[in-house]
Amino acid sequence: MEKLKRSRWFNRLNSMSIRMSFVLYALFSLLIGIIICIFLISMVDRYRINLNYKYENMSTRYDIPENGSFTATYSNDQTKYTIFDTKGNEICKFNVDYQKERPVHEYVYPNHVSYIEVLPNFTSRDRLIDSALGSLNIAIIPIVLSISMICCVTFFYKKKLSKPIKLLTNAYHKIEANDLDFTLSYPLNDEMGKLCHAFEKMKDCLSKNNETMFRQFAEQRRLNAAFSHDLRTPLTLLKGHATMLLSFIPKGLVSQEEILDEISVMSKNISRLEKYVNAMTNLYRLEDIDIPRQQITFHSLIDNFNNTAEALCYDKHFSITASGDNITLFINLDTVMQIYENLLSNSIRYAKSDIAISVVIENNNLVISVSDDGCGFKNIEIEKATLPFYKSSKDISTEHLGLGLNISKILSERHGGNIQIANNKAGGACVTVKINCNES
Repeated sequence: MEKLKRSRWFNRLNSMSIRMSFVLYALFSLLIGIIICIFLISMVDRYRINLNYKYENMSTRYDIPENGSFTATYSNDQTKYTIFDTKGNEICKFNVDYQKERPVHEYVYPNHVSYIEVLPNFTSRDRLIDSALGSLNIAIIPIVLSISMICCVTFFYKKKLSKPIKLLTNAYHKIEANDLDFTLSYPLNDEMGKLCHAFEKMKDCLSKNNETMFRQFAEQRRLNAAFSHDLRTPLTLLKGHATMLLSFIPKGLVSQEEILDEISVMSKNISRLEKYVNAMTNLYRLEDIDIPRQQITFHSLIDNFNNTAEALCYDKHFSITASGDNITLFINLDTVMQIYENLLSNSIRYAKSDIAISVVIENNNLVISVSDDGCGFKNIEIEKATLPFYKSSKDISTEHLGLGLNISKILSERHGGNIQIANNKAGGACVTVKINCNES
């Protein structure tokens, strides 16, 4: 129990603010300094007293008769004393050299000076020691307090600042070297602890931003590569037809009808290029669009899905299975409908006759699954199906650009969800999109 109390007190002391901690350290060091000063001054005084006791019985005393008098003449660090009796007769005279002897003590009584005591000469060593100790007595307080404050600052820095500064410095060097795979942990909850925690959060945000940037950069490279790949075919065709026309027309080797046919083919490829360019422009815009949410009931959403399916599936049979109470969803209806239409159009393209649509609410997420009875995805296609401009090897249509699933992936992620590509157990493709439908 005692150890637990001690541990709590120690943790509370360590978690104090830097300012309060420094005040406590300073007060404690000042208290220790004062105690040391008192001890040293008392030691010096005791030594000086013992030094004076050594000469106590060696002093010279000059008595002054009652009603007598004395004179003292000062010159050149010397005093000439002359003692007179009551009649004014000189009794004795003596000189006191202040460079060699201690000061004179004049003992005064109510009506007259009773005697003059001259302390004996100190030896050179004792005089030096006494002077040094006197100077030391004066210097003890500022020296000891200065040393105590220096120790206070040093200990305070080592205890409260050294470790977090070292941690922050090491973290800075790691971030500078693009190494974000580390954890900045500091146990105390003072200002430096809060600073380390803020630095850790900043590092995490930087790491997430870097991951997002690298992912976007990789996605951009894939997009550019796919775009370049798909542009190569129409450009090659245009180049071939243009070369042929430039070679044959001047020689009169082609008829007007053949020229028109060639121009028609070139026009179709130009239209195809325009579609690719427009598609690329729309993809770039998808990354930056704002997706505001509005309220819509679950049943209203199902009605929208049903109306859209009736309009698109004119030659295919479809069924919608909805599971969920008529709760209010917070979604962007235009975005959700665009995702749904892309999934449905994709299934219509490959389905033989039947399309199954499932809509459920799971853990505040809207889950939309669209499956068909077509040929399904190959294993390699499941991994690549959401890439831009990716088309199945069986899809030879030039009208289909291969962007539906990629757009659905981007929009679902922008809406706080994701997309999953799979095959049904009985065959056919199944694409599932999860969309967050919370208010924020």
